[in-house]
Amino acid sequence: MNPTVTSNSPALLGPDSQPLPSNVRAAARLQAARNRMMASTAYQGAGFDNPSLANWRPGSYSGQSAMRWDRTEIVDRLNDAARNDGWSSAGVSRLVDNIVGSGWTLAARPNFASLNMTYEQAEDVADQIEALWRDYTQDVDKWCDAERSKPMAGILGLAARHRFGPDGEAFALIVWRDEAPGFQTAVQVVDPGRCSNPLGRADDVSLRDGVEIDEYGAANGYHFRKYHPGDVFLGQGNPWQWDYVPRETEWGRPTVVHAFEQKRAGMTRGVSDWAPVIRSIKQYTDYEDFECQAALLNAVMAAFIETPFDPDELLDSLGVDGQSGVASVYGAIAEAQKAYYGAAPIDLPGVRVNTLQPGEQAKFTRPEHPNANFEVFVNAALRKIASAVGLTYEQLSMDWSKVNYSSARAALLEIWRGLTSKKSNIASQFMGPIYRAWLEEVFDKGLIRLPAGAVHFEENPAAWCHADWIGPGRGWIDPLREAQAAGERLASNLSTLQQEAAEQGRDWKMDAMQREREHRFYQKLGLDPDAGRPETRTEMTSVTQTKDPDDEVEEEVNGGNQSARRHPLGIPSIRRRAA
Repeated sequence: MNPTVTSNSPALLGPDSQPLPSNVRAAARLQAARNRMMASTAYQGAGFDNPSLANWRPGSYSGQSAMRWDRTEIVDRLNDAARNDGWSSAGVSRLVDNIVGSGWTLAARPNFASLNMTYEQAEDVADQIEALWRDYTQDVDKWCDAERSKPMAGILGLAARHRFGPDGEAFALIVWRDEAPGFQTAVQVVDPGRCSNPLGRADDVSLRDGVEIDEYGAANGYHFRKYHPGDVFLGQGNPWQWDYVPRETEWGRPTVVHAFEQKRAGMTRGVSDWAPVIRSIKQYTDYEDFECQAALLNAVMAAFIETPFDPDELLDSLGVDGQSGVASVYGAIAEAQKAYYGAAPIDLPGVRVNTLQPGEQAKFTRPEHPNANFEVFVNAALRKIASAVGLTYEQLSMDWSKVNYSSARAALLEIWRGLTSKKSNIASQFMGPIYRAWLEEVFDKGLIRLPAGAVHFEENPAAWCHADWIGPGRGWIDPLREAQAAGERLASNLSTLQQEAAEQGRDWKMDAMQREREHRFYQKLGLDPDAGRPETRTEMTSVTQTKDPDDEVEEEVNGGNQSARRHPLGIPSIRRRAA
């Protein structure tokens, strides 16, 4: 029911001096109520009375829908930045270097309690698995790669470039190559741009951005386009062709690997950490271009030649009037200048010299480039970008000029936690399925000697697939201090040799075997294998410093018997005898 005007209500008049209709009055009251509500929200951030918030009306998107329609533009722009912007390219490379490095070392950890083995038996089996894994991943013929162009370290590095770069996710297919001489399991990294809905179909209840899901949102399979949308070559065939690949075989062997971070519930695809800072990347690259262009212009446009003729006086002296006369005179002067400077050009190396018309003057605003605030602006942008992708400003810019030990140590500890989290994520989602598929083949071929009563792989694959992945070392800022601290942690039982070695990218077992080999080699050559130990050197030095030359003589004559060497008064017996 619309409110009506009563005799006690004030009359609201319109432009025509007539009372406003009841529906207009109702709409005005409704808008006023809305204005009061917006001005009195419980959270100021939800109001619209603040000028900064008045026009901020973002849409309501789910984690999946937020990237469904914008994925192509975001990924294309980030790929363009990675190709053409040095900072973006360096940032991706720095992430890959810190997370993957030169590759990961497998530390197999089969769950001996679940597999009916003792700890020692599980360690023996783990040694066998690790040895076979080295043969598989470091094969010089590179059969672990379906493309046979890189070892497992290269496969992981390429996947990490997709995962931590413009795409925000990594795909790979686990294929079977019958012609491979050793292991038939092979990995093929797939560009995420190939995963999409067939023929541009809209998402539905079971298909989300190229991923077939079940009622719980778990992936059942993936639709991969035959070729990347940007591929154009002869003999390409039908570019509008998709292949469906199930996530795993009917007995559970993985066939598709998909690594991404689910930042909101319901997401079936990944989004890059670089996406929130793409505007900053574009702004500072544009600013850098403008500054360079301005500096270049100032350097090139260095000299002008001004003809000392006043146009009015020149025309009066020649007795010329009218527009045509002015044009004729200027044309003649221009032709004369062209002929003169063509015959006798002014040549200044690296400088452009320009000629002005009579009476003209070139005036510059005298800008100084690069601008004094240029470095401040770029550094602020780089700090924001580095923070968003999980690096420090120094790592991204490689500028260590303002870093001391304390700040470097604090930054390293803080950033290492984030890098460790990223490493754990891709280890679980990418390397885990590959290791599981390969280990299934190893057991199927009977390459492992199992103790009696041990549970077989097909009965409990999860227990067999427990593993640690040793990545690049954290590094040392002050090697002496940090080595001493590691020794203190070991002596106090606050750490283990395995943990300390893994933090430096080392396998403690391999190090121990190498040290034992070196020890035997030194002994074979008659050398002291512990000559470099500081404590040994200290003891020897203290003994040498306290030994008297007379003691050496006594030791040679008396055979080291202290009581036979000296008289109770301290007189050496050798000298008494000599006397």
